[in-house]
Amino acid sequence: MPASRAELHAEIDTAWSELDIFLAEVVEATPAAKDANGWTVKDHVTHMAIWGDSVAVLFRGGYRHEALGISEDVYSTASFDEINEIIRQREGRIALSQAIRLLRDMHGELMRGVESLPDADLGRAVRDVFPLAPRTDDRFVADFIHENTAAYYSERLPWMRKLVKGPA
Repeated sequence: MPASRAELHAEIDTAWSELDIFLAEVVEATPAAKDANGWTVKDHVTHMAIWGDSVAVLFRGGYRHEALGISEDVYSTASFDEINEIIRQREGRIALSQAIRLLRDMHGELMRGVESLPDADLGRAVRDVFPLAPRTDDRFVADFIHENTAAYYSERLPWMRKLVKGPA
């Protein structure tokens, strides 16, 4: 767990810089390729934007399920794969450039939220810092934010690079 807001910010910035450089080089014609699950680069970008917004919404005083565009019941009972497929189907028609814009906007908003956190809140439970977070979310705020930013960006970037590069 990052020990301070500065450390968390630095880890996120490192992963974001690598992702943003990749996104700047992606062209609309390239991401037609699909992975084994049928996902395109645009699907991955949209996915990161929407899940990231489900974190940013907590700083705005909203509910995660609302940012995901699903009901509270679906959020509390569906698997991540089921939620991801709902999002992918719903957002399937947006252009890659729009998905990238959404991701960049969300990232900026989320980082403003991170900047507003006192270091002491990083070691508290998500449910204790954000009143509208699920009452069952006992992850540390630092881990929660890291998982949904730096870790997510680093996890998905190789998958997207492989799609752009094409089969070996």
